Amino acid sequence: MKKTILAIGVGFILGLAALPAAAQDDVRPAPSWVSDRGYWVVESNGDSCVVHFYNNDNQLVRQERMKGSLNTDRKRTKLWLTKELEQAVTAWEKRGKSGEERWMTVKGRRGE
Repeated sequence: MKKTILAIGVGFILGLAALPAAAQDDVRPAPSWVSDRGYWVVESNGDSCVVHFYNNDNQLVRQERMKGSLNTDRKRTKLWLTKELEQAVTAWEKRGKSGEERWMTVKGRRGE
């Protein structure tokens, strides 16, 4: 009788231990605009914004000041920023440290 109760108890504990393992299989894929080479941050300041591009080591690889505003809620804008990030990280890896700022006017992107 004691062996049966012990076997049921051990089976119950092992069954509970297996439950969290099944929940780990439900991993959602990353969105298409997320880069595996780094990340970008947008700072808005009224009529202009500054975009900072960082690599995975949290090193600033490029910084751009833009006239106009960026709507980072749009997927198209996120994909564009990710493409710029990929180019910045590639150029930074080839040259080392770029650190130069580039001014550009955001044409046709106002309100995106």
